[in-house]
Amino acid sequence: MNQFEKYFRNFKTKLTLLTIAVIFISCSQAQKEADSLKSGAPVQVTKPKQMDLTETIELNANTIFLKKEIVRATFQGFIEKINKNIGDEVKTGELLLQIKTKESAADDSLKVALGTGMFQGAINISARSNGIVTALNYHTGDFVSEGEEIAIISNPSSLRITLNVPYQYVSKINLHRQCEIFLPDGKIVPATIQKMIPSVDPVSQTQTFLLHLDDSVNLPENLNVNARLPLRTIQDAQVLPLSSILSNETQDEFWIMKLVNDTTAVRMDITKGIETDSLVQILDPKFNLTDNIILDGAFGLPDTAKVLITR
Repeated sequence: MNQFEKYFRNFKTKLTLLTIAVIFISCSQAQKEADSLKSGAPVQVTKPKQMDLTETIELNANTIFLKKEIVRATFQGFIEKINKNIGDEVKTGELLLQIKTKESAADDSLKVALGTGMFQGAINISARSNGIVTALNYHTGDFVSEGEEIAIISNPSSLRITLNVPYQYVSKINLHRQCEIFLPDGKIVPATIQKMIPSVDPVSQTQTFLLHLDDSVNLPENLNVNARLPLRTIQDAQVLPLSSILSNETQDEFWIMKLVNDTTAVRMDITKGIETDSLVQILDPKFNLTDNIILDGAFGLPDTAKVLITR
């Protein structure tokens, strides 16, 4: 056997082995594809439910104290003494500060006969209501004119939530219904829709509602919160989980994937009604409560698809 024949025989052997390997790999891939086609896309399913569903709206809101006493100077002069600071609790009749007239400050020996006593040139200003000092605009020694705002006393029991509602939703909001207040720290506090202010903001076209917190919660004024208000309730609504609803890019077409047997799912166009964070009302078509709807795994499936229920 010459050198050429030996080389040719080795080449032929290697070619045969390569051909066998390619055939084996192709058969293996074909078998995997066949198995995948036979088993289908893995999906999770759910069933329609019939229940009362409430449509809500969530808006920004703020805390406010309705009852405030604005403490004003009743005489012009210099603040001689301040008995309360910001954050202090005060009661009706309690002394807040003293104002010394400018004449008395110029001459401490000034004494003017006033009735049966002697006027010493000092004006006492006392609280006219219970509350907490939330603002103090002057310090000892400052000069104030008559009528100037010196301090503010707020009543914590008058805490309310002020909510500006777009006018198109006003007719759907009912007074004395309960709602939810979401605080910045993650807490949820129940509240009641108490009053509606009969005026509309000329710029934003919103109407103000006052909400009363049902629980005794100590909150500061001007705190930004979120309020979730009920608009309407649909009784015995046909609902599906939000995650089972599919849509196109423009979100003007919606559909679900319904199983017609244990391994085949088909597309069904739907008409949506109201929706919450997790549920959607299905107006059309009507489903049986025993129907299987794909909950997870439907994205990207064709109109008719082979599926495998995993749970």
